Amino acid sequence: MSRLLLTAVAGSILAAGLSAQTQLPVHKAVTPKHAGVYKMATGELQPANANERFGNTVVIFNASELTNYYSVPGLDQEWLDEGTLLDRNTGNWEQMNGMEFVYCSTEADATQNSGTVTFAFYDDTIVCTGPSNGGNFALGGYLCAYDIVGLPLGDANGAIQCWIVTVDLQGGFECPPNLTFDWTTDAANSKLFGWSFIPRNDNTGPWLSKGGTQAAGIDNSFVWFDQFGALVGCFWFGGTPFANFAMKMLGNDADARAVHPSTGPNNLVMNLDFSNPPIIGVTLKNAGSDDYYLGISLGNQELPTPGGVLLIDHTNLPVPPISMPGGALTIDASAGIGLTIYIQVLCVTAGSGPPSGSNLPTDMSGMFCIQL
Repeated sequence: MSRLLLTAVAGSILAAGLSAQTQLPVHKAVTPKHAGVYKMATGELQPANANERFGNTVVIFNASELTNYYSVPGLDQEWLDEGTLLDRNTGNWEQMNGMEFVYCSTEADATQNSGTVTFAFYDDTIVCTGPSNGGNFALGGYLCAYDIVGLPLGDANGAIQCWIVTVDLQGGFECPPNLTFDWTTDAANSKLFGWSFIPRNDNTGPWLSKGGTQAAGIDNSFVWFDQFGALVGCFWFGGTPFANFAMKMLGNDADARAVHPSTGPNNLVMNLDFSNPPIIGVTLKNAGSDDYYLGISLGNQELPTPGGVLLIDHTNLPVPPISMPGGALTIDASAGIGLTIYIQVLCVTAGSGPPSGSNLPTDMSGMFCIQL
């Protein structure tokens, strides 16, 4: 049975005769401000810049139609929500490369960077029960988890402030980051994934949502685990506002998956545009004065070298490495329709020629696995 979280309006709790159920208030929000883009690769919250390329992304889940309310879990408490990911990739898998969340706080923050929120994502969850594997953040069992640090809270005197934060997971922090496990989808059978909001500050909590443009599977409830992983229960707000938290999730173009070494990302960051298959656009985000080549393979591996971890199978190249003037390249891959290919940017000393056994790469990017 869902416990009831009650709406606080003008300081009054609008409930009567419900004392047998756990009652917690929700609070009136104020207009949110965009705090910036949190770069997981650097651990920094950067001011939002409309001219900065976030990499090619598409919305894979969007429950960010805001109500006028937020609620406060309490320090280190895990509130777990749910939704359904669409079956958009061959083989029914998904990969998240970014997200956007909204929260409010009345915790006094003179420096405007004292906040931390932890997010955990689960492959499969059950309404009013939690992850089907019995996991939670404290006990484990999640696919991926992220600490988003340096966030603004309330103002210096503790007056309420609400914030929108965009999180960039590209460059080695995607979920999942490699091929060792999958985030599976099964929208045809209404499979639910789980995600949770864990504030590391008092008086801070998620903005409540009533759905969104791609919010399949959301339920008017959420599950609460305490800081030790004990199940507190299943809660809702009595119907209004809806018991759902604002979240937008981003991914790569369909049938394209970023892959990084299990030991951590390589230095070079490759952005992929596969929005018009079989045309593949590759841009190196941090190109320098060296020469760059795109390696294309029909297989993958994880081979440590002095210049980084080689992720494409160098013994299974259908074409020689292709030069990338200025660190960018667009190719037509129609000759490989039906194949799975693996691409990786390889850096060599300027003027030394293409990478080879006698001209080893001095640096490398991560890899993309693409189903043509």
